[in-house]
Amino acid sequence: MKKIASAFLIILIANLLTSSTQAQDIRFGLTASPSINWFAPETEDYNSEGLRIGFSYGLLTEFLMAEHYGFASGMKIMHMGGKLSFPVSELADGLLYQEKDRIYKLQYLEIPLTLKMKTREIGYNTYFGVFGFGGGINLRARADDKFTNTQTNQTFTRNDIDIKSEIPFFRASMILGIGLEHSLGGNTSLVGGLVFNNGFTNTLKGTNMVNNKKQNARANYIEISLGVLF
Repeated sequence: MKKIASAFLIILIANLLTSSTQAQDIRFGLTASPSINWFAPETEDYNSEGLRIGFSYGLLTEFLMAEHYGFASGMKIMHMGGKLSFPVSELADGLLYQEKDRIYKLQYLEIPLTLKMKTREIGYNTYFGVFGFGGGINLRARADDKFTNTQTNQTFTRNDIDIKSEIPFFRASMILGIGLEHSLGGNTSLVGGLVFNNGFTNTLKGTNMVNNKKQNARANYIEISLGVLF
């Protein structure tokens, strides 16, 4: 997957550099998108514990290469995360805790690079599909932890912990989506769509000291993409 992503990005950048794009072939816009987030763990004894609501906002950019296709990019601040449970060995208040439930609260600066393919305008609507890859830089990482003693069911919690040192600096993902543009006249359009962002780099760092396994989980989300293009 990483080789495919690298080849795609090289082709995309080469097309952008060699195209004779004119000013009228570039569109800019704004986006704000709610999302549903989850972690897909790949380490033994690590379990996903449900969904989190996320949110992103930022800028849109389109480079129109022909009537029915172009490249879509931009820059957005993305709030995402997930929930995991995994084994620990934590001593607190004279009691040993064997399990941790962690809520991850992550913030990224993401730059998507996608191919956008559009239909002809039908009424005031144009339908489109997007495919490509995204690169994200971690800006902030916090967590809420709940520890459990599996023998007594006694628990204690730690909230809003800084875990940035436990999260990789870079996140790469595959982007796949569908949507429509509703023309408001001229070059202005309302944009809506459904986008699946599938992480394919590890979101965690380090080794679990209990089972001596490398921590590994992929961060994914589905978002309702909303925006306006000018």
